[in-house]
Order: sequence, then structure tokens, then C-alpha cells
Amino acid sequence: MQKELLLAIGDDRAASYNLRFLKDTFDSFCDLGLTLFYAAPRSALWDRQEAGLPPSDAAVDQIVAHKRGKGKKALEDAKRWITEIAGCDGENVRTKVVHSRLGTARELICEAREGLYDALILGRKGFTWFEEIFENSVCHELLWQDIDFPIWVCKRPSQVSHQNVLLCLDGSDPSLRMADHAGYMLADEPRQSFTLFHVAQKGYADARSARIFDEALAILAEHGIPDERIEIKMVTGNSAFKAILKEARAGHYAAVAVGRRGAGSQTRMENLFPSTVSVNLLRQLQETALWISK
Repeated sequence: MQKELLLAIGDDRAASYNLRFLKDTFDSFCDLGLTLFYAAPRSALWDRQEAGLPPSDAAVDQIVAHKRGKGKKALEDAKRWITEIAGCDGENVRTKVVHSRLGTARELICEAREGLYDALILGRKGFTWFEEIFENSVCHELLWQDIDFPIWVCKRPSQVSHQNVLLCLDGSDPSLRMADHAGYMLADEPRQSFTLFHVAQKGYADARSARIFDEALAILAEHGIPDERIEIKMVTGNSAFKAILKEARAGHYAAVAVGRRGAGSQTRMENLFPSTVSVNLLRQLQETALWISK
């Protein structure tokens, strides 16, 4: 089955990081279904629409100009990279540009949800608004509930080769959904392997850790991932974030994959918030992509 991915495209060079990550990670890059999505930045001239009024003539002119100018060029540059640099025929590539009435984040989330993509993929430029979503829980509470798809945040490519996925497990449903997502996305990519990684708190029974690994192994097996592509690692420590970051840096992984909420989220209110681990990884991973599951 063809993978369908939504790529956020921007005006600057950093917007190509998501494309470069895909090309480096997927041998089947040219077979991926890619939608290149550009949301023209919101302007004060468009605020009339918030009040239910039609946009002013100046706002319409600005919208049209941006779509024809920067938006069109950004999409053309991205598609040219796919055909000329990556060597694909471009048949699986679609482009879409909208003017942002809701804000860039919500435009992307609406498109990802409505289009039923396998993942939303951001370059480094997406970090600013993504961090805002995490930190401003009051303004984005309802928005967070709408994030029902995996998100990949791709950082600046490194000069050192990065490959394989560090699949972080804590026994939570989101971490198991990430295992399912990662297994599905990379099942046909034999060059990529999986390291199942669990940070056990001191005093936890070994049986719990074994169950966590067994559940993830069963999911990967359903996707046909052979044992030789899987490694298991468990460490003991008080800080899951520090342990994951240390392993990610030492292992030169292409991606760190986590659930958006940790195993400790119990109440409905707690489930609205991402875990501290995912927030800190988002901020401090430098050359490794971060995959986050709902």
C-alpha cells in the first residue's frame, strides 16, 4: 500500500529538511505519495474575516499575490528537488497552497486530518509553531484533541550518516501506536532497523519490562519485521528523557519515536498534555528526527 505523507513547505531553505530526511531514510522515496502543502502566512489585513466580514480588496490582492509569488515558488522549488535531485518522475507528488485564516498550525492539522495522511512531516521551520502548541495549553486545548495522526519533526541533516529508529516504549497506548506506525512505515525498508528502548524506574519488576517489549515485538511481527532488524535495550534511571537523549546521540539514529503522552497520564485533563519527555526531545534533539504519535 502506498504511503501518503503531508509535507509542510515554507519559504526558507530549512523547509527542505523534511524532503531530505525522507530521501535519506526511504529507499522507496520515489514511490511515496507526497502532498506539498504551503500555508500563506496570516496577515492583519485578513482580520475582517474573523468578524464574519468579507476580506478587503487589499487583503484579496495580498492573498493572490502571495499564492502566485512565494507560495508558488516554494512549491516549485520543492517539486524540482524531487525530480532533479532525487531523480523521481514526480507522478506521486501533489501541491496545495492556502491562505492561512486559522494560523499555520491549524491549517496543517486540518489538512492532515481531512486528508487521512499517514503522517504530517515538518522541517525545522515547523518547530516554532509546534513548540507553541505544546507550551500554550490553554489556547490550544481543543486543537490538541484534533491531533489524531503522527507528526515527524525533521532537523538539520548531519554530515554523519544517521539511520534506524529508536522506538521508545513505556507501556502506554500512544507508544504502542507509535510502534504500529513505525512498523507500517518501514516494513519494506530493510536498510532500517528498530531499537526497542525502555527506561525502567528503579524498583520496577522485570516482568513489566518484559511485557512492554513483548507487546511491541508482537506489533512489529504483524508488519513482517524480521528479528534480525530488531534490537532490545533497557536501562534503569530516574530520567527517561536523559536516557533517551543519550542513546539517540550515541546511536546516530535517523529518528526517535515516542508517544505524545506517557504511561503516567491517567485523567482526562492529563491526557490533553504531551509528556515532558516528548517536549524536551523536541527542544534538544539536534540532528535526529522526532516522531510523535497521538
